[in-house]
Amino acid sequence: MTRTARATFPKAVLKDRSESRSGFDKSLRKNGAGQHNWGRLADERDLEYAAMDDEALELQEEFEEAADDNASVSAASDSTNESKPAPARASSMSEEEIETAKQFRKKALKGEIDLAAIARTSSAVSSSPPTSKTVQVVA
Repeated sequence: MTRTARATFPKAVLKDRSESRSGFDKSLRKNGAGQHNWGRLADERDLEYAAMDDEALELQEEFEEAADDNASVSAASDSTNESKPAPARASSMSEEEIETAKQFRKKALKGEIDLAAIARTSSAVSSSPPTSKTVQVVA
């Protein structure tokens, strides 16, 4: 608000937000550190060191958790590889069995055949190549 004759009235001055209502200078700092200048500068160094210690502790905990997770994943993959035998592959079927299964599937819609019988013959018509490689997680 510009300082016109009308703006110098006491009520206008009270409503004027550009001037401090308490009478103190708004540019005075609060002798502080940290956000919005609250606190003391003498405590600033201690607060910074405490923050760095907290961050280092969090990083160490994350590193330990990651190491534990990797160890459990590798242990689990080792135990599963040793205990379970490899399942039979589609290539284990002979050519004769594959032809029989294909003929069976062609006639499946003409009669009453259950889904289990169709599922047993699915490896005969599978177009994906068998995978001989197993994926292992290396820690």
